[in-house]
Amino acid sequence: MVPAAAADPVSVAIGDFGAWQARSLLLLFLVKIPAGWHMLSILFLAPFPETFGGSYICARDDDPANLSLADWIQTKHPVDQRYPSGFNPCYVYSNAINESTAANAYNVEKCEKFEFFVDLPTMVTEWSLVCERSVLVSLIQSLYIFGTAIGGVVTFFSLKIISPKTLIMVGTALQVSAGIAGALQPIFEVHCLLKLLIGLGTCLMFTAANQIIVDISTGWRKTVFSVSFEFFWSVGVITLGWLDAAADSWSTLHLTFSIPSIIFILIWSFFPESPRWLIAHGRFDNADNLLKFVANYNGRDLPEDFTTKKPLIASPGSTICQKLPKFRVFCLQIMWIGTVVHYYGALYNIRNVGGPTLPIRTSFAGAAEIIGTVIGLFLLLKSKHKFGTLSLLLLIGGTSCATSFAIPPNASGSTSGWTMLGLAIVGRISVASSLAVMTNGSLELLPGDRRPTVGLAMVTVARLLLMTAPFLSTLAFYGESITLTFHGCLASIAAFGAFGIFLTAEWRGLQELLSKKVFNPQEEPKSRSSEDDIVVCTYFNPQCEEFITSISA
Repeated sequence: MVPAAAADPVSVAIGDFGAWQARSLLLLFLVKIPAGWHMLSILFLAPFPETFGGSYICARDDDPANLSLADWIQTKHPVDQRYPSGFNPCYVYSNAINESTAANAYNVEKCEKFEFFVDLPTMVTEWSLVCERSVLVSLIQSLYIFGTAIGGVVTFFSLKIISPKTLIMVGTALQVSAGIAGALQPIFEVHCLLKLLIGLGTCLMFTAANQIIVDISTGWRKTVFSVSFEFFWSVGVITLGWLDAAADSWSTLHLTFSIPSIIFILIWSFFPESPRWLIAHGRFDNADNLLKFVANYNGRDLPEDFTTKKPLIASPGSTICQKLPKFRVFCLQIMWIGTVVHYYGALYNIRNVGGPTLPIRTSFAGAAEIIGTVIGLFLLLKSKHKFGTLSLLLLIGGTSCATSFAIPPNASGSTSGWTMLGLAIVGRISVASSLAVMTNGSLELLPGDRRPTVGLAMVTVARLLLMTAPFLSTLAFYGESITLTFHGCLASIAAFGAFGIFLTAEWRGLQELLSKKVFNPQEEPKSRSSEDDIVVCTYFNPQCEEFITSISA
């Protein structure tokens, strides 16, 4: 039997893996599914009428001639082949009274009200989000993304005083209440505010859940379980389209993916607490009781004198912030921006790539994410040059997406279809690999005392820039391949960032090994999986808080 004092008490009590970890991980993994639903939901809540066989025209409320629908379109709407219907539904001739005068009518005016011809009501038909107001669809999703950016910062600082388990409850309550309210209230501006709160609550949930996953895992399993967390995001992406098929309106769909999170509130007592958080905050009695319960649940014997001890405090000389490798930070930031904006932004653009129905397209996207995540996990566990390999994968995926502009148009003049979908899927596999590596292997490139704040800053910057992605997807109106080509360029830029990391970290490390140089821990940070600094790295070192100010200057 290993004495408690001889090793990390958490590892001694919970072991490598047992029944308690299996139960806990299953509950925590499920938290990620609603995140996929909410992030992707705008595609099904607010599809443009043309994408599912519908159409719209300027409202005929003031038509004194009582024209038929066909006559109204021919008489009042200008011809415009950029629209699938062949006419511009956003403008009408102001002085046309019949088909003959329409040919000579040049004065047009904007439509203020619209008439929709759709089978099911959507956000677009609810609030007339077409023409100049179509940008408001992107605004809704950007506010959700802004909520996740705020949520990451709130979670980071809340962990100083609030346990991860409690944060899951707070986030769930916020997500459910705002989600139900957003589905039932009729005011657009209120819905936008609620969308921001949903993003905040969702981020609290999955960030706190991931923290617990890391805290209750040991060794290489820490990486495996943290990466596996992303699989359940993909489950949400795959299933949302089929939930939409069972809904009869956008509000019903919104309720469908908002209400299930209530289950997490009902079973909250079964969610695990983080023993490392308890230890880091001096709640040793609670930590002792929890770890003894876990050991008994897993059938492990503990020494009679088992107790948790306060983590060792670093000496005064080692609390000084280590110098940041600026070029590495720059390369990592480029990778974060390219990876995050492509990963989530290209998912919004899936509506523009054509091919099968939208639910099938999103299912393909989710399956591609799973494949890419598995590749990323392999790189993390087996590759000595994961960033070098990743740079090649990103370059392949980026080139695949960027070449979509070269797809020849079909007979109808469209370039979207199965070919464009295939190119997008290749890019999705590569960027999913990058996300897995970045979230689980990038912090080890930074000094241990700077990892929390630097990591927070880089992810927050990437999320803020992600707010532009919904607007970028609207560029497909001017060319179906424009947005996908842009995301391909982003992936290629991220590839250069990964190659920079390879040159400054992995390749140099290989040369030092070949020349038999002694490893200097003051020059290279320790691996993220080391147990002696996990509490400091997770719940951050106050001496390095000034980095947030310096990086924003």
